[in-house]
Amino acid sequence: MRKNILVAGITLLALALLFGVSDSTGLFFSIPISILNIILGLVTRAPPGLEIQPESARIKLVIDRGVVGASIYQLVFLNSKLILKRLSSVMVTVILAFVLAVVGLESLFIVGALMGGISGFSLQEFLTQRIRNKIGSEMELTSVGKNDIEIEYGDILEVRLVKSRLYLIAGIKSLSASFPRGYARKIEPMLTNIFESKFTTEESIRAAEAAEKENEKRQHPGGDRGKFPRRKNSVGFYE
Repeated sequence: MRKNILVAGITLLALALLFGVSDSTGLFFSIPISILNIILGLVTRAPPGLEIQPESARIKLVIDRGVVGASIYQLVFLNSKLILKRLSSVMVTVILAFVLAVVGLESLFIVGALMGGISGFSLQEFLTQRIRNKIGSEMELTSVGKNDIEIEYGDILEVRLVKSRLYLIAGIKSLSASFPRGYARKIEPMLTNIFESKFTTEESIRAAEAAEKENEKRQHPGGDRGKFPRRKNSVGFYE
């Protein structure tokens, strides 16, 4: 059960009944969409979260949700490569929510658009969890499917963890994935173990920049770096 979706559905139902008093025509949209959210909240399982050092010897870390562009992936860190299993595409994450919001706007204006957008999110979470369950039940975590991404660790030049976003840099190509709050601190030790010297964090980057600035100050204590020396004129003053 997903409590946030269930609460959203109950809230939408209350709004539907409230606005239905003055405009009953909107109930044809608001009541079904509210009930849909309640049902989705009841049947959608909570995501597993982080799996650090799972039972499989090949898998070091599994992150249940990472947003790359407008798609949602499950990140699987193996011994020698990273596999991003696609859970949801832009069709679900953006277009579906947009369509439902437009339909809601036509029915109940701003309130209807809000209902449609929330319903799009609820459907996205339901479909995402359904695919995640399928991957787990069919033991497909370590396989690479049609819509998945595979990155060999040897091809990665640098890995940066900045707040809740992970940057993977491989030559001229780069990829970034954002995570839910609280994930960064938990995965940092494991990423350090996996990528070793290739891995940096926001704190380490700031520390390096601060050290570089301090070094520059020591080399140029007068703050005249880059300035031309002043010349004396005929009366002894500096120009």
